[in-house]
Amino acid sequence: MGIEVPRIQPRVRWLNARSERDFATLHELVEPILARNPKDLFVRRRYARLCEIEGQTARAEPHWAALVDADSADFEAAFHRMRNAVAKGMDPASAAAAAAPNANACFHGALADALAEPTPVLDGEFKHIAICGASFCGSTLVDRVLGGLPGVRSIGESHWITKVRLATGYGEAAWSEPLADARFVPCTVCGGRCEVLTPAFRRSLAADAANWYRKIAARLDTRVLISADKNLRKLVDHDPLLELFALVIFKSPEQAWRSHLDKLPVDRDAEFYTAACRDYMAKWRISYRPFLDHFKPQGKVVYLNFDAFTRHPAPLLRAVCDRFGLPFAESVLTTTVPGHAIGGNGRSMRRLRDKDYGVEILPLPDSALDPEHAAIIAGDEAAQATWREMLALHTALAEQVPG
Repeated sequence: MGIEVPRIQPRVRWLNARSERDFATLHELVEPILARNPKDLFVRRRYARLCEIEGQTARAEPHWAALVDADSADFEAAFHRMRNAVAKGMDPASAAAAAAPNANACFHGALADALAEPTPVLDGEFKHIAICGASFCGSTLVDRVLGGLPGVRSIGESHWITKVRLATGYGEAAWSEPLADARFVPCTVCGGRCEVLTPAFRRSLAADAANWYRKIAARLDTRVLISADKNLRKLVDHDPLLELFALVIFKSPEQAWRSHLDKLPVDRDAEFYTAACRDYMAKWRISYRPFLDHFKPQGKVVYLNFDAFTRHPAPLLRAVCDRFGLPFAESVLTTTVPGHAIGGNGRSMRRLRDKDYGVEILPLPDSALDPEHAAIIAGDEAAQATWREMLALHTALAEQVPG
């Protein structure tokens, strides 16, 4: 008898198809998925976004309606319903009220304002370099370095643009409240009163995620945009067509765990850290396997070992620039150019601000792990296989370094 291959669930196939730009499969599977679970709002939203980008507004409409039915304060879904009604001849005020009948007047006004003040979309030639990887992989430093190259701008972790500070953490803005009251996640350079990442700009992105990165590029006045959203699902959420190049940054499993360990409480027992190490290795694999197995953007994918970059920054930066067709300037390795980026590693950003955006790249120290943690990592065959695959792809990059 042959080996029975486990069947992949339709929803998993659908998620993989998003990363592979397999649009036929996305259209084929959405009905079976929603027939099984009509309340799968994640699938509804992402499918509606894809339909809108493809110009299939009528196909998206029932999904926007379902999202508003589930949450009368769903700003994006209500905005699309309102805009479609206006396109059919309804006046904006009436369309806003009809799109979200259970929302308040402030919410309806925000919808109408978002329609009246759309964010311009960058037309023509455009290059988006998306930095990908796990948390604390070195992405903030590389993002700001690349964002300082001539003609290049960085937005950082763009998914924070529409988020606000709440009493319990961070979440989406409440558009049923006055825009002036929203405590948006601040620009890492200008703070909360940034004249580029304005509340109206953030509202526009929250209303309509289509051409997300082109809108940001237009706002930053650049045709070469660097982002550091890192997570593959977030990238596809904001760019279903994956109109991007990708720089996948990774540390060795040992260095990655060391970075994560530094963020954990310091007063727990040994069992806590041992369990955390096992859990982290699983999360590390989950962060990187999709890039190796299912990632098919329109542009090139380049892998950069951050451990190696800290030892040889100039030649590896030149290699990255060559692969992506970016202008090379070694000066960004000592002083970068502050822009209007958001999110990122808070410690890294504080170091840059404290040094007036002077950059100091030092080799990573020895990970010096607890022997039990080292044994867990060495014995994790799946993690080690992922590490070897990425390291081989990094070697292909390093081999083009002159001399």
